[in-house]
Formats: sequence, structure tokens, C-alpha cells
Amino acid sequence: MKKLTRVAATAGLLLVVACSAERATDEAAETVYTNGRIYTVDKAQPWAEAVAIKDGEFLIVGSNADVEAVTGEGTKVVDLEGRFAMPGLIDSHAHPLGAAEGWANLRISDPTDAAAILEEVRAYAEANPDLPVIRGEAWNLGVFPDNSPRKELLDEVVPDRPVYLISQTGHSAWANSNALELAGITKDTPQTEKFIFDTDPATGEPSGTVREFAMGALERVLARAGPERYAHALGAVLAEFNSFGFTSLIPAEGARTWMEGAGYLESQGGMTARLFPAWDWRTSHYLPSSPEEADALVAGWEDFATERIYPRYVKIFYDGGPDSYTALLFEDYEGRPGFRGSSNLTKGEATELIAAFNRAGIGVLTHVLGDAGGRELVDIYTDVRAENGLNEAPLHFSHAWMTRPEDMRRLARVEGVCIDFSPVLAYPAEEIRGSMAPPIGEDRYQAFFNARAAFEADLPVGFGSDWPSALIPDPNGFHQMQSWITRRDPANPEAGALNESQGVTLEQAIRGLTFGGVQCLGFGWNEKLGSIEVGKLADMIVTDRNPFEIPIEELHRTQVLLTLVGGEVVYDRDRDTVDDLIDEETLEPTSRYIDQ
Repeated sequence: MKKLTRVAATAGLLLVVACSAERATDEAAETVYTNGRIYTVDKAQPWAEAVAIKDGEFLIVGSNADVEAVTGEGTKVVDLEGRFAMPGLIDSHAHPLGAAEGWANLRISDPTDAAAILEEVRAYAEANPDLPVIRGEAWNLGVFPDNSPRKELLDEVVPDRPVYLISQTGHSAWANSNALELAGITKDTPQTEKFIFDTDPATGEPSGTVREFAMGALERVLARAGPERYAHALGAVLAEFNSFGFTSLIPAEGARTWMEGAGYLESQGGMTARLFPAWDWRTSHYLPSSPEEADALVAGWEDFATERIYPRYVKIFYDGGPDSYTALLFEDYEGRPGFRGSSNLTKGEATELIAAFNRAGIGVLTHVLGDAGGRELVDIYTDVRAENGLNEAPLHFSHAWMTRPEDMRRLARVEGVCIDFSPVLAYPAEEIRGSMAPPIGEDRYQAFFNARAAFEADLPVGFGSDWPSALIPDPNGFHQMQSWITRRDPANPEAGALNESQGVTLEQAIRGLTFGGVQCLGFGWNEKLGSIEVGKLADMIVTDRNPFEIPIEELHRTQVLLTLVGGEVVYDRDRDTVDDLIDEETLEPTSRYIDQ
């Protein structure tokens, strides 16, 4: 197999090689960027004209004259010609590792038509006769009655192997009879509020759709893509993020095979973003490891750490989601008197668990969507800090769909915490509104995502796309910024707003996708990333327009021209060369241009 590499071209209008007076090699910068409008996200020095980069770090942040002092014969000079630059974007909650699993397998091209999906599955199985399992994603909600596709449909097209297709939400999957049998799911398998699978109303047999923790029963027994195949796919996923200006990601997920594949990608020179994965713990609905292995992987995180992979975190599900009636609420679900959902762990169990991880120096990312769940998690984080004191391990409060402003103010009084708002659906997207609003009612739905309250409470705030689990086509950071500001769909603003009074400012939106995300990392990463400052890692992007000089309604049209990770250009829109990415049909290495 060819070596996985990614080389960005240095031709084009932005890059001009220049020389100046001779300087000692140890004094000269490797690259300088001049004549820019550089927004640093550093409160002490918000704007700069030029930067100098050496050894992957910012050597100078200042004026053209400042960088001239470190420009030598071998220094590459990039004239930005007045263009806007800013720190690289940080996604505080994403699923690139799971996306790569999907990209290494069947990527359903038409998820809106049942017949088309089945034909793609049939064709993929015929084209890959040696694959022991046919995995794929994603099929859309609304395609099948009650969002519950049946196993018989898959049995007809692939009768001889397990088939497992994840839905667009990532909280349900469609399996054929072989897959269900291999996982041991029968009509006698007990169901709980979290371990859910649909059944035939006449026979009681599993009908083909598994949800939440029941997905883990299949994930544990179904074969996954090997490291090389997976690495190709992950390289393509990261190229997608790079093309939208992302340089660091917090994957809210983690499994052994994914980490092995990511490590292989980096060993081959193809890791083009910084990853800070949170290992799936035993409460995850995927549960790709046994409980014992999940504990061992978290404890042994250093075995998987590399220069650009820092998996010192764990992900815990405190509750589920309102669409599946598994979020913990203050008030009853609509049409279900006396039922308010539940947490996956008791408050006491979660406090003991999170405190133990925190003492062990592991960052904790906790999924919580319900309002009552949010309040309990604030209580838990408060108690953990009171017990353990402040340390470097962060307590990451994730999603916060229904968390109330008063609880955010309480959370802000706890040291070493951050909050992320994800996914980027801070507007009434019909796909999600149709599944979220009915269980809780329009009033509670309209109180989602109290982002302004979090900023006003002086909480460290990050924003996450939740891509590709979220119902968005791509992880476009500037699309995210505009939606957090306007609380409307940038592509369809006439569709209305969601909790419009909680819109944030442009400065807050940018901070949430840069330095805010770094504050969710702990372990001193705020001294290395998130802003353009001397001594920090040189992660930076250049765009085709200045967000501060255009109408907010045009923000989502911003295009990234250059993306730098550690001073290395990993994406060049003008002329981008990407070697050895994956061909969607043949799964063979290929070179292709990335087109937004």
C-alpha cells in the first residue's frame, strides 16, 4: 500500500516566496504571513498584521515590520493581500472516528428512498464478496413507517451475511436476521428504557430496528474495518474538516480499532488535524468494547497517544434524548402522564464514577440533553470539584439542549468546567423538529440551547457540530457561527427561529469555535491552542472574506482558502493536492481535489 500523505500545493495567489537580508538559520522564521487582517482571539492583542512561524509555533505576532526582523534567505513569505485570518477552528463535539467507520464501508448516497437504499446494499454486497459484514450509513428518518425498517427487507438482498446500517441520528440502526442472531437478540431478550429493539406486534420477534444500548450488542460482535482500510477513510474525513477550517476535533467517541487506525494514519504522515478523543465508556449506546475492556482502554490511554492524538478523556451518557423519551425531564413527556424519563446512572453512581476518573487524571465528557438531567449533572460536577479540588482534568458538560440558564450560572461557579452546545441545530430544522418537538411540546422545544446565558454566566463555551450524527450535510464552521448568532437556518432563514433571544454575538461565535473549545481540553492545552499568540502552535486559517465586514446573513458563505496545522498547510483551496485518499467505489488510494 502506498504511504498515506497529504501535501498542499504552495502555488496560487496567496503564496509568494521572497527573500530578505541574510540571517542566521537559528533566528529566521520558516514562514511569515504579511499584510493580513488577522483576528487573534487574544484579548490582549485582538488584531495583528503579520505572523512568523518556526518549528510549528508562532514566533512573532505583530506588524509587517516585526516579522521582517526574522525573515531570512530561506523564509517563505506569504502575502495575504489584506485577507482575513484567524485561529484554526475547534469542534468541541464531533464524530470523525465513527464517520470514518462509515466511510470505510457503504456510504448510502440516497438515504431518502427505501428502494434505492436496498439496491445500494445489494450492489455493495455483490461488489465486496469477501467482507464478513455489510456495514453502512446513513438512512434518513421518515423513510420507513415509524422509523422502524424491517429485517426482511435486508434479508432479501443479503441473505448470507450480517447487515448493519446506522440511521442519520446515530441512535438507531437497521439489522438483518443474521446480524440479530449473531448478537443474540431474540424475543426473549429483556428490554429496558435504554436497551431497546423494535418487535413484530404479532410474533414479538425482533423486527429489525435496534436503538440506543441495543446497538452495542451488535457492535461488539460485528467485524470492523482493519487499520489500513480505516486509515484511508479517516484521512478523507479529516480532509473534509480541514476544508472547512477545522484543525482540532474532540471526537465524542473512542474504541480500540478506531484508535489503532488513527495511529496508523499518523504513522504514515496523514494525520492532518489534532484529535482529542473521549473513549466510549460502558454506558455508551455503541458500547464497542466489553465493560472490562472499556475500563482498560481509558486507563491505558497513553498507549494510543501520539503527537496529534491525545485520548485522555472518557465519554459518559448521563441520559438519552427527548426523541426516544430517554432524556431526564422536570415535567412529564407529552401524552405520557407521570413519565419524565430517567438517567442511565443514579446521581450517586455518576458522582462516584466521575470523581474517580477525575482523580485518575482523565477528562470527563458527559452527554446530557434533558433539563432535569442538566441540573443533576451540575450538582455532580459541583460535588466532584468539592471532593477532588481543582486539577488539570476537565469536566466537560456536553450538548446542554434543555439546560436552564439558572443551572448554567451554577455551573459557572465550578472551576475546571466547560460547556459545549451541539449539534449545530440551533434553528428549527424540520428533520429534527419533527422528532424532538412532539415528545416535549413546542414551548420546551423553543427553549433549547441557552447559549447566550452561558456566555453571560462567563462559562467557557465551545460549539460542536456533532457531525455526521447531526442532520447537517457537512461540518461548515461558518454556517455554525451564523446559526448560533441568528438562530435561523442560514440556508432557509424564512423557516423561522429557535429560541431567538439566545443568539450570541459574532465575537462569541468565533470564540466558541476557537478558544472556547480549547477550554474543554484541560491539561494546559489553553496555553498551546485556540488563539494566535507567540509560543502557541501555529494552527491558523485564511478565508475569502472578513466576517467583521460583511452582513451576518452572508457569514455562512465564507470559504476557507488555507488551513494550517502546526504551520503546515493541510488545505489550500486554490490548488489542493491530497494523496492517497479513499475511492468511494473501489476503496483504493486515489488523488482528488476537494470541492466545497
